Amino acid sequence: MSFMGARVAVKTSNGEYLCIEKVNNLLTSGMYDETRHDIIFTVPAALSGTYIQTHTRDLLSVADDGHIRIKPSNESITNTETFDFICLGMNKVAIRANNGKFVSYKKDNNKKLCAVSDTIGPDEIFEIIVVFR
Repeated sequence: MSFMGARVAVKTSNGEYLCIEKVNNLLTSGMYDETRHDIIFTVPAALSGTYIQTHTRDLLSVADDGHIRIKPSNESITNTETFDFICLGMNKVAIRANNGKFVSYKKDNNKKLCAVSDTIGPDEIFEIIVVFR
């Protein structure tokens, strides 16, 4: 895929972008601007068993309840920070967490991500947009 190893923005099924709030929550925003650091993520050059970093090098991690949280970069990488990308074409992916569940975005769930779905539906499809800056 053309985004592996790149800096990217991630668009959810409802057209909003993943962003990081000041309190290190992973939410969404309707505004896209390449100068906004809070929407930039890095995806290493691998499709399975990979990790996802924020612009501050913190890691996305799956909590025991399936919620996606941000883990400080000074902590070691464990299985809870590994994800598999399922390519769906046209820079669209589904993301499977280490717990075997797909990452879902549900606006009515406080705009938070969680890895709790057994199947890929509209809420489990993300568009990856490469940021060229």
